[in-house]
Amino acid sequence: MDQQVISNFKKLYTKHLFRSCFEVTATTNLTLREFWKDHFNIAICLKIIDQTWLGVTTRTLTSAWKTLWPEAVAERIYKELEPGMSVEEEIVSLGKSMGLEVEERRERARRGAHPVTDD
Repeated sequence: MDQQVISNFKKLYTKHLFRSCFEVTATTNLTLREFWKDHFNIAICLKIIDQTWLGVTTRTLTSAWKTLWPEAVAERIYKELEPGMSVEEEIVSLGKSMGLEVEERRERARRGAHPVTDD
């Protein structure tokens, strides 16, 4: 499978794992160490894997198949999956909707505050 799918899955798994750990430690008297040692098991791990796989987007999978087997992916379907907004734009939009002072990275770079990198 494409490395992008694997990378995406790992990031989503980590996010769900951290969320699960946070929820348990916030709603119980368990420490993270106690939860991890005495309560984290294969059943919880499988639930997190299930949640994670549901979060892998059609666009990510289509991109992988387009790379591996371009003839199998209709161009019109691929174009329909073009995102309307980048993740960065979504974050800025969400921040602004919550009343936070949010400035896009490119705007800061234009003023010389921080250089724009692909990191």
